[in-house]
Amino acid sequence: MFRETLEDHDDVIGIACEGKLTEDDMKRIHALLHETLAAAGQPGMVIDLTGFDGFESPSALREDVRMETAHRNDFSRIAVIGDRKWIEWGTSLAKALTRSEMQWFEPHDRNQATDWAGGG
Repeated sequence: MFRETLEDHDDVIGIACEGKLTEDDMKRIHALLHETLAAAGQPGMVIDLTGFDGFESPSALREDVRMETAHRNDFSRIAVIGDRKWIEWGTSLAKALTRSEMQWFEPHDRNQATDWAGGG
């Protein structure tokens, strides 16, 4: 599942992923991105993967890749928060799918991640 965070920021969208994400979760995230992008131009994004356990199915992973490639130019910066080293590796891999500037942050650096994603 996921939840939207940072609802009080106009220039940064925040998403926290928890447990295993389903294809339906990914479609709902995609709809949220479309809604936000329609209102905010080219915002920053903070993705919190601290509680993320992967994808429930190959179709969920495919939806994630489809979403990332569809929005490869839509975000100014993407901050990824996580406490496992594989997230740093995954961020490097995701850089191949997006033209947005990306950076990885430890969980205790959430505020710094938000500031960075907003261009600060």
